[in-house]
Amino acid sequence: MNRRIALLLNLILLAFCLGAIFLWPLIAGTIAFRQGSAEEIAQLLETHTEAETPFFTELAFSGEQLPYDASTSTFYLPLNMETEGWEGGELRSLVSDVTLLFEDDFMETDKQTAIENGTEFRFYAVRGDEYQVCSLVATGLPVISIETEAQTDAEVFGGSVYFWDNSTKVDWTSSNILEANIRGNTSRTYEKKGYKLYLKKQNRSGEIVEDKKSLFGLRGDDEWLLNAMYSDSSKIRDKLSSEIWQGIGASQEEFPEAYFGTRMTYVEVFFNHEYWGLYALMEPVDSKQLDRTKEGEAGQEEYSYKSVTPQEAPTDTLLNQETYGAELSGYELKGSHTVIDRSSWEALLSYLELRDLASDEEFAETASSLVDQEGALDIWIYLQAVLGIDNRGKNMYYVAKNRGNIQKIYFAPWDMDLTWGDALSEGTDGKLWNVGMNTSLYSERINWLFGDRLVELDVDGSRSYISERWKELREGVLSDENLTETIGELVHQVQDSGAAARDAKRWPDSNSDQDYELFERMALYRMNLLDYYFDGNLEEYMGLGYQ
Repeated sequence: MNRRIALLLNLILLAFCLGAIFLWPLIAGTIAFRQGSAEEIAQLLETHTEAETPFFTELAFSGEQLPYDASTSTFYLPLNMETEGWEGGELRSLVSDVTLLFEDDFMETDKQTAIENGTEFRFYAVRGDEYQVCSLVATGLPVISIETEAQTDAEVFGGSVYFWDNSTKVDWTSSNILEANIRGNTSRTYEKKGYKLYLKKQNRSGEIVEDKKSLFGLRGDDEWLLNAMYSDSSKIRDKLSSEIWQGIGASQEEFPEAYFGTRMTYVEVFFNHEYWGLYALMEPVDSKQLDRTKEGEAGQEEYSYKSVTPQEAPTDTLLNQETYGAELSGYELKGSHTVIDRSSWEALLSYLELRDLASDEEFAETASSLVDQEGALDIWIYLQAVLGIDNRGKNMYYVAKNRGNIQKIYFAPWDMDLTWGDALSEGTDGKLWNVGMNTSLYSERINWLFGDRLVELDVDGSRSYISERWKELREGVLSDENLTETIGELVHQVQDSGAAARDAKRWPDSNSDQDYELFERMALYRMNLLDYYFDGNLEEYMGLGYQ
């Protein structure tokens, strides 16, 4: 018995010692790596030959292989840019016959400054009598790396995807089998593509199945969107607008499990070991997000419709189609459906008929029974605040949710890159589209048909609602203080992470170099302008209108 106890104690002691060996760098907050002296590096360069073909790709931190850009032999280490100290761990080669030699003790450099400046720390990978010149860059954002045999412009492709978290070094990496496709309408014409990702895994039976997982603080799911933000010079418009909508109308008390919008976080992306730029990883506005009752579930089936282009046909024409499929004049019916017919579109058609064909009297009497009227007014206020010119006739989800024996339409805005003064124009010099700030928008009304009609007819006291709701929002999510703070935080994320500069270098023809002081100044100007119009001057405001 004593021998067993002694053996058990020895095993515990051994486990403790091994744990201390591996965890000490993490606990101590130091990075273990081999630094060469000036003489040692000079001798290396004199006695070894630089490799004609790069051979080293497997740099690890804390035992996890890091993402890299093969063309420049640059490796990226995601770190928490909100903390001053360097995270602890060991930098080493995963290949036994390759040794590493760093030129400098980069830990003597301020971590946050190194991240912001994208400082490249040079090191040498040595194998036999040859060496490869490499660099290490610390980024302040999470990283996603896509690997596939397909070309970068393939519409649909498969492969693998890898994830690195920047906020922790405990369980900070993961991977998945990947199915993906290019996404977007106008945005798909740009050279930097957006993608939809489907995460898969192999189960114990060898089958490829969905793998629902939470990524970087967002919801747990197997479907994800990568927004390229190619045309947005600020890289903050979409996320800023998303966060503002979160504070206005994304959540509804009657549907506590639904979220009528999207959440997103910034990431840096690699594609086949090539740096691909700054992206926003987004939750899709799908059945799960909207907590939509689907076909076969208890209760009446609910529907969601996405407007992808401005409505192409008159509403009276849409009401009398011979057949109804998954698409209808610029709208898409979302989700999976065994049968698609007129009943699948009834909720949206009733909304369009009310919006366009009803008499003023019928509109005023019926609006609140077919549509979430307060939600519609919140959307109207929101579009005025963020200057959502691209969301008036498209980039909106219309969601038919059950309310007793009827279905009401709720709203979820989408794709908010053309906001805060940015506008689209026909391209020149071979470009399909040009996007730039149109400052004249800041003094205009953003016309949205349904909301405009509610206000013009003062349906159920819509004008009083706008006045009171605006005052409430100006004390909260749309206050000057909150806007300034939110804009500053988003600018911090894209700039101080080093990602905005890297993205601009990778995609020199994309929009970049936003004047953030101008952005903030114009945003506050817009709020103060709406203060005037919404405080007793709404009639004057309705006389304006951007076309």
